[in-house]
Amino acid sequence: MPLPGIKIRPGLLLLKNPDSPAERTAEKRRIRKHQVLNAIRKFGPIARVEIARKLGFNLPTVSGLVDELVRDGLAVESEPRRTAIGRRPIPVSLNPHAACVLGVDLGRVVTVGLIMNLSGIVLGRLEKNTPSFASAVEQGEWVQQFVREFLREHAETLPPLCGVGVGLPGFIYRPERAEKHLTPEVEEIQRRLEQDLEVPVIVDNDAQMIALGTLWFGNATELRTFCVLNIGYGIGMGTVIDRVVYQGYFGHAGEIGHIPLGEPGLECYCGGHSCLENTASGSGVERLARERNLFPEGAIFSAFDVADRARRGDPVAQEIWDKFATALARAVGSVITLFNPQAVILAGRYSRCSDVFFDKMMQELKNQTFPALLNETDIVVSDLRENAGPLGACACILHHIFSASHIPAEAVV
Repeated sequence: MPLPGIKIRPGLLLLKNPDSPAERTAEKRRIRKHQVLNAIRKFGPIARVEIARKLGFNLPTVSGLVDELVRDGLAVESEPRRTAIGRRPIPVSLNPHAACVLGVDLGRVVTVGLIMNLSGIVLGRLEKNTPSFASAVEQGEWVQQFVREFLREHAETLPPLCGVGVGLPGFIYRPERAEKHLTPEVEEIQRRLEQDLEVPVIVDNDAQMIALGTLWFGNATELRTFCVLNIGYGIGMGTVIDRVVYQGYFGHAGEIGHIPLGEPGLECYCGGHSCLENTASGSGVERLARERNLFPEGAIFSAFDVADRARRGDPVAQEIWDKFATALARAVGSVITLFNPQAVILAGRYSRCSDVFFDKMMQELKNQTFPALLNETDIVVSDLRENAGPLGACACILHHIFSASHIPAEAVV
């Protein structure tokens, strides 16, 4: 049973890979139904004939699918306007209150959750400091309690919940790759939340989710190919190519923090040396501040405090951010050279400190990067700010409702 007082709407996400020919036929129809729903979301109010034209489907098929969506409460019909030449087609719109999605970004410093309806309107937000975890079980219990508290706080006013997305830093093995098992943290979070809520739970890499959120809600809604650098306690990257998040075979694409672009020779916890994350990240700034004795011994501080010192004219603090900027420029230049994206977008918790590192980063980029490539690329700070992570987790669920690009073509042919 789901949590008391929480309404749910299971079965709304496109997840299953069909096995038999009969299942594939049913799945093809279901995918078309969700394609119609997405057209209604993007273009509504829209008439059935216009949906058929945009999707290239025949009108009887579209009419039947729209009728189903209206019966399901996912779409609503509007009253047609009468004109001198007769009655116009009945337009349909998305019912944004038919369901809601929940997204959680589990950062090393803070955890942020958002609830939004099917139109992407935020209905609730919760932020809490993330504790230290001694085990995957402890982490799973904490995320479970976070979600329970969040849902209970809004239970009376929420539409039915249809899915939960959770973004985690680091390596997330994909369950569809049979030769690898889910990481313990993923398995624990997924199991607990699905038991509690009885709706699908998708756990994925936070940077890849942020890239998807940027595609849905941020600076990149009109872009086709771009890279997002998630600058948090560590640093990661999400890459979108032709409007699809590139994940890599095992799902680890974008672990840019462990490329040797940081301080030369410095040993990393991963076992490597000179890793970018040890310089161009929140933890890197904190390390440099401790080494330079910027704060009294034993003081508790964050990269934000170092940025405040730099804004007040502290030369040591600014020197630390200059080192950060130089390492970040090497990373951005490498990304531009490798992917030739339309844009590189700086996101994550510490992108809010861009006023103390952006100009230096651009100066270094101009010295290091092939000018023709650099001039073609927009380099901007994310407009999603501190909500980039949970918006990405919400976007992951919306993507599984409104898109079928994650389902292999061979599964339905």
